[in-house]
Amino acid sequence: LPATRCQIDHADNWSSGGLTDLKLLGPACQFHNRDRYHNPDRYTRHRVGTDRWAFTLKGRR
Repeated sequence: LPATRCQIDHADNWSSGGLTDLKLLGPACQFHNRDRYHNPDRYTRHRVGTDRWAFTLKGRR
């Protein structure tokens, strides 16, 4: 989806104290934004470049 149709996703769960820091925010579709917090064991966080991150479903990259 284009970023204009996405939600802002916090790298560290906001409801658990994750910071709203530009370096820790990124676009995510509504489904994945919610699913990642309800099912964190499904996702792997990894660095992309020097100041970006991404989440992938475990077993995929």
